Amino acid sequence: MKIIFNNKEYPESLKNIPKPPKQLYVLGNEKLLNEKSIAIIGSRVCTEEGKKIAENFAKELSKNGICIVSGMARGIDTSAHIGALKAGGKTIAVLGGGFNHIFPKENKELFAKIIENNGAVVSEYSENIEPQSKYFIQRNRIVSGLSMGILIIEAKHRSGTAITAGFAKVQGRKIFCIPHSLEQKEGIGTNRQIKKGAKLVTTPQEIIKELNIQTEKIIKSEEKIIEIENVPEEYLPVYKHITQKPINVDEICKKTKLEISKVNYILTMLELEGYIEQLPGKFFVR
Repeated sequence: MKIIFNNKEYPESLKNIPKPPKQLYVLGNEKLLNEKSIAIIGSRVCTEEGKKIAENFAKELSKNGICIVSGMARGIDTSAHIGALKAGGKTIAVLGGGFNHIFPKENKELFAKIIENNGAVVSEYSENIEPQSKYFIQRNRIVSGLSMGILIIEAKHRSGTAITAGFAKVQGRKIFCIPHSLEQKEGIGTNRQIKKGAKLVTTPQEIIKELNIQTEKIIKSEEKIIEIENVPEEYLPVYKHITQKPINVDEICKKTKLEISKVNYILTMLELEGYIEQLPGKFFVR
C-alpha cells in the first residue's frame, strides 16, 4: 500500500516534523501508523544484557497497549521487535530501502513474522530501491517521528542512535535512556544522552508514567491480580517473587528459603502452564 502525504491514512505524527516523507509504502496493518507508539533503539553490536532489556521493555510496553517502533537492524532493534511479538503486541519496522531488499538478510523471517502478526513494515522507498547508508540515516527521522518518544538501550561512542536522538529532539519527542556503568563502552552514548537531558529510566513503568498512559496501566494491574488468583496455591511462594524484571533461580531460592529442587519443580510447572518465561542464564520473568 502506498500512502501519500494528503491521504487520510498518512500518520498525523509525521505531518508536522521537519521534512516529512512525501509517501510511505506499507505492508501489513497500516492502522498502526496512527496508534500511540514508542521507539526502542540501540547498537547493532550489543551485549546479551542489552538484548534482554530491549525485549523485556518491548514486552511490557506492548502489554500496556503501546506499539513498538524500530528499524529492524541487528541487535537492539531486532530484540525490540521480538519482544513485542512475544507479548502478542504490535510493532512497526521502518526500513532504509525497499521491501525487495531486506537488510540484514537474516531478518527476512522477522520481516514476515511482523506482517503475519498484524504488525507493519514501512519505507519511504519503493520496493526495488536498495538500502544505502544515507537512507538509513533518513529512516531514523521516521522511527522517531512515528513515536511519542524513543528509548535508547545501548549506544557506543559513535552511533547512529545519536542521530535518531537528534531527530527526536528537533521533533519534540521525549528521549529515555537506560543508564550504564562508566566501564561499559556500550553505554557511552546512553550516558551522554542522559547528560544532555534525556530521562533516565530503569523500568517500563517509568516511561508509561511519564507519557501519562494511565488507563492501560490500571487495566494491566487488574489483569495481573486475576492472573495471580488463577495460579495454583502451591506455586504462589515462588510465583510472587517473579515480575517483569528478570530474576535468577538462586535469588528465588534465597527469597523463598525453599530447596533448589523444589524451586526448580515449581518453575518448570509455571513455565509449562504459561505463567512465566525462562530467559538465558536461568532467569525468569512473567
